[in-house]
Amino acid sequence: MNKHKMRIIIYLCMMFMSFEIFGQLKGAVPQSTVPEHINDDRKVENNSAKSAAKNNADKMKKTLKLSEKQYGDLYKALLTYETDVEKTSQSNLSKKDQFDKMNKLNISKQEKLKAILSKEQYHAYIMSFP
Repeated sequence: MNKHKMRIIIYLCMMFMSFEIFGQLKGAVPQSTVPEHINDDRKVENNSAKSAAKNNADKMKKTLKLSEKQYGDLYKALLTYETDVEKTSQSNLSKKDQFDKMNKLNISKQEKLKAILSKEQYHAYIMSFP
């Protein structure tokens, strides 16, 4: 074979392989054999402040190994935070005032978390929760 035909064959093979590779990267396909805990972790009941606080508290309980008292205190703190965030975002405040209020709410939440969690737990929280 001459060089020209060889180049065409190589080009076609590369093109075929790239279609094959990128076709596999299209996206995740739901699997029928997903472990039960994966589906539980992905469930979000609704977007209310109560469900957001519960979901976050449940995740933190699992990852930070919280005691029952810590979990209860954490849930109350997160519920207060989520409720205040919801009220602020639905308020008629200007965007700047909303931003300032959200900042204050976040600072207050962090102070409450520092009081509830041990130093090690708070460090793990900061490193793993955005």
